[in-house]
Amino acid sequence: MSNKIYDNELYNKEQKERYLKGFPINTYGVNKRVLKRASYIEEQLNKDLYDFNLREIEQLLSFLAPKTMTSCHSSVVAIQSYIRWAIQEDLRKDNINPLDAVMGESYYMKFVDTSIKSLFTDIEIERITDRLVNSQDSAIIQCLFEGIKGTGYSEILNILKSDLSRESNIIELRDELNSGSMVRRKIEISDNLMDMLFDAANETTYQKNNGDSMAKAPESELVENEYVFRSSILNIKEYGRASSHLILRRLKAISKLAGQPQLTATNIQKSGMIKFGYDLYKERGVFDTEEIREVCSRFDIKINSSFRVRRDFLNINTIKSVYNEE
Repeated sequence: MSNKIYDNELYNKEQKERYLKGFPINTYGVNKRVLKRASYIEEQLNKDLYDFNLREIEQLLSFLAPKTMTSCHSSVVAIQSYIRWAIQEDLRKDNINPLDAVMGESYYMKFVDTSIKSLFTDIEIERITDRLVNSQDSAIIQCLFEGIKGTGYSEILNILKSDLSRESNIIELRDELNSGSMVRRKIEISDNLMDMLFDAANETTYQKNNGDSMAKAPESELVENEYVFRSSILNIKEYGRASSHLILRRLKAISKLAGQPQLTATNIQKSGMIKFGYDLYKERGVFDTEEIREVCSRFDIKINSSFRVRRDFLNINTIKSVYNEE
């Protein structure tokens, strides 16, 4: 059997596919991704992952460069599971699984890649939004930073002009779940975001390329309807509520303009959670389970996910790191 790999194919493909065969679809993809990435190291060492020692496994984990504790944990579990299967199949040279004795948070943390900036302070977010000439753009960033998102960005896209008020900063949000049902909640937003939303609601045109377009028509007319966030009329077939692609396109353009490839919806939301947590920490002098629950509630993160977000980023060490607190 050839061990040659092409275009990140599985190393020792027949054996790997035999292992993957019984997995349900939700875990099949995760396991196959790790095994495909492992092929690069397997080819260098000329040996199958199931025979790796701990040093070689650590070489692979460093190559995978996970961005969070959760993704690192998933990779470790995938590797451990594959080696365990190989032992049962009498494929490994010994019956010792190197990862059985080293599982733990401190072990995972060694391999989490923190070199790429993915969390932003409120000042950094403000500098980005200040550069944007379209309030339609800046308000999207600020919405995410203050906890407004929803399924398929529906909380953002469902904001109506009539939802805005100069008398109160309480806004009702409507999240359209994949099941088709609507979930409503109310939160208090900042004066800054309320101003952005009013400005976005009043915009009738969209400045292309953040006002620096060389096109014959440097701006496009926005659809007229009851929503705050609206598409440009060009190439639009539906004139009602915009789709999630509107948010994705604008975020991609903003990220490029700001020179921040990690300026994604997820990272903006995480940054907002860090800021909210930082404010609670300054106010109370502690940041523990109760504070984490408050942050998760504000950002509509399910409470059963609080352990994961705490492990990944929503903890006092990350808060102090982002905001340069001793």
